[in-house]
Amino acid sequence: MKQETKAFLDMVAGRRAAQMAKQDPTVVASHVVDEHSPRAVVKAERQGKVVAFEFIETSETAALHCNMEDYVFVVNEFGAVAVALPESDYARNIAVSLLTDLKGRIQKGGARGDFGFSGYLYDEMGNFKKLM
Repeated sequence: MKQETKAFLDMVAGRRAAQMAKQDPTVVASHVVDEHSPRAVVKAERQGKVVAFEFIETSETAALHCNMEDYVFVVNEFGAVAVALPESDYARNIAVSLLTDLKGRIQKGGARGDFGFSGYLYDEMGNFKKLM
């Protein structure tokens, strides 16, 4: 992964973690950038229990089937997952379509029971817009 991509994802994920903590001061949020793939993960915990798990994808990782295992694991372990896509690469309607399809694939891919799913677009400044 290019260093500039890694730095960008680190900034975006860091901003998202800070936003989560600001919205709920009882939350401790952390993030990590995947060393093998251009994507990041933000995790929020309250009193040691995971309350949110978000994947920040890039255009290279957004629709990869190999990431399905991660999404299914998260929904089965924590009951919900969020996925963010880059606004620079996806128009709002395309992003909603992709996220809706992704939610269905998670359900068919091994999710047990009902689960929460949120979808976002993020911009170059690390601002997030909720789509679903």
